[in-house]
This record gives sequence, C-alpha cells and structure tokens, in this order.
Amino acid sequence: MAFTPQTWPGRVIPADREQVELATRKLFGELFPGHPVTSEAIAILNRWFDAGWCVDAIKVALDNLPEGQEGFQPQRGDRESPEDFLVRRLRKWFRDSDDDFERNARLAPPRAGQSLDMHLRLKRQQQINDGLVTRPRRLSAAGQQAREQVRERAGKGRPDAIARARARDARVQRAMDALDVAVPPAHAENGPSAPDDRRGSQMVAAYAARTATVKNDPTVRRILARLTEERRRPNAQETTILRRAVRGAQQRASLGTLDAATADSTNAVLGEDAQRILTYLDHAVNSGLTLDQTLALMHTQVDAVTSRGRD
Repeated sequence: MAFTPQTWPGRVIPADREQVELATRKLFGELFPGHPVTSEAIAILNRWFDAGWCVDAIKVALDNLPEGQEGFQPQRGDRESPEDFLVRRLRKWFRDSDDDFERNARLAPPRAGQSLDMHLRLKRQQQINDGLVTRPRRLSAAGQQAREQVRERAGKGRPDAIARARARDARVQRAMDALDVAVPPAHAENGPSAPDDRRGSQMVAAYAARTATVKNDPTVRRILARLTEERRRPNAQETTILRRAVRGAQQRASLGTLDAATADSTNAVLGEDAQRILTYLDHAVNSGLTLDQTLALMHTQVDAVTSRGRD
C-alpha cells in the first residue's frame, strides 16, 4: 500500500528511511505548513522514531510535559526555526537533565505506536468486521502471477510522493535563495516604502480628479446651484437629470483617466477631462495627512494651477 505524507498513519512507528521521511513530512505539514523539510529536521525526528515514537506521540509531547511535571510547553518564537522548536520542546522528554540527544535516554512515548504491518492487519480486520470487505479466496498460481503483473504495471506509472515533495522543497529553497539578503523583512520596517507611498498618493489623486470632473460638470453645477439658492431638495425630474449627469461625468472621468495614462506614449492632444486628471496626478503628494485633508490640498493646488493657466 502506497502512502503519501498526508495519508501516513500517525500511530505507526517508521521503520525505514522512506517511512521516516513520510512521517516527518506529515508532521511538518500539520505543524509547520509552508516550511521546507530539511535534512536536519529528518535527522532530529529519526532519533525519536528509532526510540519507538510515532508522529502522534511527538505531537502530544510538543504540547505537553511528561507526567509528574507541572507547567506547560512554551509557545514557538516568531524567529524560531522548526528544527530549534523541536529540539527545545522535546528536551523535556529525556530521563536525565543533560538532554543528550545521542543517548537513548528518552521517556516512554505519551502515545503508544505500532508497526506498519500491525496497522494494516488491524485495519483489514476492522473492515471485515464492519462488512466493508469479504475475506478473499486463495488465488491459484496463475491468479497470483496475474496480480503481480498488474501491481508491477501500476507501480511504474504511479507518481512518487516523496520525489514530488522533495522537488517542492527545492523550489521553495531556490526562491528563498534568490531573494536579496540585504533587503530586511517586511516586518522590520516601521514605515511604508517610497514606491508604496507614491502609488497610494497617485490613487488618491486619481480619485480627487474623478470627483472634480463630476463637480465641474455644467449640468451638475447648475442643478446644485439652483437647489442651494432655493434651499430645497431635488424633485423627481431634477433627480433623474442629476443622476444622468453624474453618470456621464463619471464615464468621461474614466475615459480621461485612460487618456492621461497613455499621454506620454501617444502624444495625443488631451481633452479637458484628461488634462484635469493629468494635472491631479502631477500634483500627487505624500503629505501624511488624512484623506479629507489630502483631497482638500490637491483641490487647492490644482485650482491654483488651472486659474493661472486661464489668466
């Protein structure tokens, strides 16, 4: 029966090198998802598997202290590697205080394990008791030979789970090695980076330009001026006209944004809406102010530039 790291039984004690790697990958997939399985981690856990421990026993030991000891296992540190985490927590499960990994001085596992053969026999017997399978009849020599041939053909085309897992770990490691070691991690910087600031400022400027396009629409200005002068709410007809005008202004603002974004490459003559949006983008600022304050500052700067251009 072929196993993958996900299907490896947690109560089975690994008996060979391949089973040790399967069990280690199962433990890492459950406790340290995303971390590659290193040879150091396999070597650390192999000593415990050799001492009769299984994956379930190690998981219990990582979360609990041996019987008779008070307290609890400390949590994993943010910068602590999975290998250091395993060594630190499993130290508590040695008989003596010197914590020598080379000595077979481990306490009895908190969860009893079993061999793979025992696990398969018990599973088969349970399936028979539950009526899921029937006891197979003994095959003849020809039938046994046919079964072996089928198994051999099936085994040739079956993907190797260990090889796939190793290839995935290698890809992760290559990606980590390709990173610039001189660049600190993202959490090490208190403030945002300059490109992020510039991008955020441009987004605010584009938003301010679109709202200015709607505000400067002649129909919108005329209806709002009339409502302000008469100090009343719009009637149904005015609401319909106002909605159409706002929708049209928003569409012109979207088209103007596209024109402004391609202004340098096309050298085309920009319309009024596109020129307004381009002016806002040119005055994108990273002032550290609130959104309302930044919008007010941009409106003031662009209005001043526009008025000078008209003069």
